[in-house]
Amino acid sequence: MSGMRVRQSMTFPSFQRAALRALAALTMLLATSVRSNYVFDEDPFQPVTQDETVAVGGVVTLTCSVKENDNSSLQWSNTAQQTLYFGEKRALRDNRIQLVKSTATELIITIAEVQLSDDGEYTCSIFTMPVRTARATVTVLGVPGKPVITGFEDAVQEGSTVTLTCTSSGSKPPAKLHWYLNQEEKPGRPDVVESNPEEPTYTVTSELIFTVTRNDNNALIACAVDHPSIANGDKKTEQPLSVLFSPSVSIQPESDLPREGEKFYLQCLANGNPEPTAFVWRRKDGELPPLAKVDGAFLRFESLNKTDNGIYECQADNGIGMGDVSHTLLVQDQGDSDILIPNFTLPSSSVSPTSLPQTSLSPSTEGETLPPLSSSSSSTNIPTSTLPISSTLPPSAPPTLPPSSEVPTTSLSNVLFPDLTLPSARTPPSPPSSSPPATPSSVSRLNGVHTFTEAGVNAADPTAMSTSSGVDHAVIGGVVAVIVFIMLCLLIVLGRYLIRHKGTYLTHEAKGSDDAPDADTAIINAEGGHSGVDDKKEYFI
Repeated sequence: MSGMRVRQSMTFPSFQRAALRALAALTMLLATSVRSNYVFDEDPFQPVTQDETVAVGGVVTLTCSVKENDNSSLQWSNTAQQTLYFGEKRALRDNRIQLVKSTATELIITIAEVQLSDDGEYTCSIFTMPVRTARATVTVLGVPGKPVITGFEDAVQEGSTVTLTCTSSGSKPPAKLHWYLNQEEKPGRPDVVESNPEEPTYTVTSELIFTVTRNDNNALIACAVDHPSIANGDKKTEQPLSVLFSPSVSIQPESDLPREGEKFYLQCLANGNPEPTAFVWRRKDGELPPLAKVDGAFLRFESLNKTDNGIYECQADNGIGMGDVSHTLLVQDQGDSDILIPNFTLPSSSVSPTSLPQTSLSPSTEGETLPPLSSSSSSTNIPTSTLPISSTLPPSAPPTLPPSSEVPTTSLSNVLFPDLTLPSARTPPSPPSSSPPATPSSVSRLNGVHTFTEAGVNAADPTAMSTSSGVDHAVIGGVVAVIVFIMLCLLIVLGRYLIRHKGTYLTHEAKGSDDAPDADTAIINAEGGHSGVDDKKEYFI
């Protein structure tokens, strides 16, 4: 029993020692790993490289560098571990591969006209003890081809559903396709990606399904490729969309105010695809007028007449469908205008050349002038600028004349003599007349000016001169007289001035007369006596 206890006590320390040994070995392994990693990161002889991405046909540059070198050479190898360059020496005969720089610490090479087969890992090595290496991954992008749109080689009918297909091949990685309708992106179905069996590229297909309208006619359908190897918009295909639709029709008249007796036409404007070529003109509830002629899209009237009033219809046909529209024709009288101001015919006993009705003028017309009455015309014309529409008399009430009215003045007299007051010509009120009340008569128009016609003006003395015309002549004569008078005054003043300043008269007579008491003494005391008579001189300035 005691022996067994001794054996057990001896067994326990041996197990403990084994555990301690395992723990020590694990500690040493971790320390070695940490030390190796630390040495690797800080190893000045360890080559350093960088991954590169290039599109097919491009140029890629591979750079390998170290911090220090112990006279060992750097080397680049391709994906098949074939040496490309060993220092400055070319190892592989490939003219696409060129040396850019080779020193003891750096080796740079380029690969031109990159192909899909150049994709992979390239190795840079330095032959030290031990040999150290670094890898660089070259990713070659497959450039997608220009997209192709199929699905509508011919024109499509309005309202039909169209399925368009866009396909692009040769991309690596797979490209993305986008649809556009007149620069506006349209969502399509998810892209379908298929790998090409002969090379590591892909073919991408996308579909666009939509219903066309007439507004889509001549619209541009575009399919664009999105890929990292190309810039946005570099690979894009556009195709115009042709939509067949029935014509939409409208009628355009030659003028908005057709007049009786004039030539006139209606034009039928139709828009459709294809363009309409057949036009049919008809008159609603009747036949076309005898003088109306159909000329394709035109309906021509040689001479408008009141009987041409009515509703005219035009129908256009382009083979896809028909469209029609109507237009109402209303022929105006020859004297009609856009704005008609009725005038009134006054009895001859209720108006005189010097008394015009003033009750119909609105307050805004006070101070405005009226033109003189013409003795050679049977009507009195008043411009519409002095009589607004509100001044017209109702047809049921005859116009009343004021007891007196001032003689209207002209604009010339108002400007020259604003304070001039003319005596008013008073006429006794006319007795009530049995003549019918004022009624609107036809509007007379001259050069676009509407006038009022007053009947009975001819009853006045046709030889009498208009008062306003006499005032004009008097004013002009007064102005001329004033001008003549001013000119005469100026001439008189100028003459007097010239007379008073004509010059100075100088002689040498009676020199020394200032000291002589009288004229005889002055003559005797003059120098030279009478002998100086010949020396007299006269000066006129």
